[in-house]
Amino acid sequence: MNSKILKGPKLKQAAPKKSLGQLFFDCATLHGDKLCQVDGTADATESYSSVKQRSTRVAIALQERGITSKDVIAFCTGNTLDTVIPILATFYLGAKVANLDPSLSVRQTQHLIALVSPKIIFVEENAVELIENSLKQTSVKTEIIVYGRSGKYTSLGDLIQPRKNEATFRPPGVDLNEVALIFFSSGTTGLPKAICHSHKTCMLMGCTLQEYDWGQAVLHFTTFYWITAVFMLISSFMTGGYRLFLRSMDPEITLRTVEKYKVDNMFLAPILVNNFMSLGGDVKYDTSSLRIILCGGGPMSSVQQKLMSRLFQRSTILCVYGMTEVGCISLFHDERDKEFAKTKPLSCGKPFYELDLKIVDVESGQTVGTNQKGEIRVDTPCTFIKYYNADCSDVFDEEGFLKTGDIGYYDEDGCLYVIDRIKEMFKYKSWHIVPSLIEKTLTEHPAVKEAAVFGVPSGDDGEIPAACIVLKDGAKATKEEIKKFMDENVSDRERLRGGIKFVTSLPKTPTGKFIRKEIKNSYIEAL
Repeated sequence: MNSKILKGPKLKQAAPKKSLGQLFFDCATLHGDKLCQVDGTADATESYSSVKQRSTRVAIALQERGITSKDVIAFCTGNTLDTVIPILATFYLGAKVANLDPSLSVRQTQHLIALVSPKIIFVEENAVELIENSLKQTSVKTEIIVYGRSGKYTSLGDLIQPRKNEATFRPPGVDLNEVALIFFSSGTTGLPKAICHSHKTCMLMGCTLQEYDWGQAVLHFTTFYWITAVFMLISSFMTGGYRLFLRSMDPEITLRTVEKYKVDNMFLAPILVNNFMSLGGDVKYDTSSLRIILCGGGPMSSVQQKLMSRLFQRSTILCVYGMTEVGCISLFHDERDKEFAKTKPLSCGKPFYELDLKIVDVESGQTVGTNQKGEIRVDTPCTFIKYYNADCSDVFDEEGFLKTGDIGYYDEDGCLYVIDRIKEMFKYKSWHIVPSLIEKTLTEHPAVKEAAVFGVPSGDDGEIPAACIVLKDGAKATKEEIKKFMDENVSDRERLRGGIKFVTSLPKTPTGKFIRKEIKNSYIEAL
């Protein structure tokens, strides 16, 4: 056995041999009148029995439209109590679920629709125009069904009318190795790919989550475009707990929801952590139920870590590292790794259940050991099965490990640290420059809210670091002051020789990742 390969723990029991549709249907039957979902924005709730009845009616209506396991059904909506109903109905029929996001552009949405050719798209009212304009640019023929009211299209309400055979409906059996869910890569460096997970891989992900006692009430902000929302859905059904969601991250509403519904576990992206800064360290609500705060989608800065620790002194704050292709990669266990979680706040934990991890030198391709930086590569039975209508062979190495594209290392305790993306690194005088490390130093300046660093071409030297910076509200700073601060706090090769530009905002994906290519191109064009 290779001592340079870190191994996560094994599952205590095998995953159920069920489709996702069978899992959701059986769990909804079992949990009956228990609370299933909470819309914290509208302060509305729904039981498992109600969710089952409504989703069953929609499933029958989809069957009448000829939907089978071979079809793709797409969804483009924010979070409401209605959101999950046709998604569950699609799972019941063994059809493939593909989630879009209303915040995407027409160009992005058009590309995603063309990738998967959905037979039906369920759309929130505010996104109907987005879908209509996107479909005009493709040859895809699809039916639009609207969440809410529509004078032009069928509405979800039309599908939820009582059905004669709803009492006897059962999800049909499907091949567990078939595609169940289609996610899309973030597209920070190019157009997204359609990532396919099977019923089997999704069930296994759900079982790994059960090894963590996260309580009965889980809160998230992400739409179903992101794998975290699906994690929360599967986990809540398996435990018989309830899933809470908010449509936007308002600190007051969030804390009020935590207090009222006794939230146990909350998932945040780093971009949402900044919203808590408006509280100024004052929490007027009882958040004692909140045991665990998971932060994923990117690393938290030391400033964000300190803020969250001050606001939620009774909560364990954990950084989770994952990617859509495999789910969770690393995380500290809140009990077993309690000391590490306290003493290593910038680590994203230890390898997750059923997962092997290694670090590979970017230049030589050799596996390296403790405290040596390289590409993180993983092997897990939760790995996606394919890209939809695209080749995926180049994302695996000769040993079958998935190339994450992330640079990181693990320490002497086997704790993992993620530094940056390989594609975002650049070379200056043969030195690898890691943008996130420079960005971290920039955000330590008292006037800087956020910053994006990238390389600017500089002849034989390669690329020199440059930065676009957003200042905090009311803060003032000059380029000279920022440059002096950086010269005093980074190595010579990391100095901002490429220049500094102050901007009011930085383009990001819906989860807050910089669209660095767009930022860089805009900067260079202005030179």
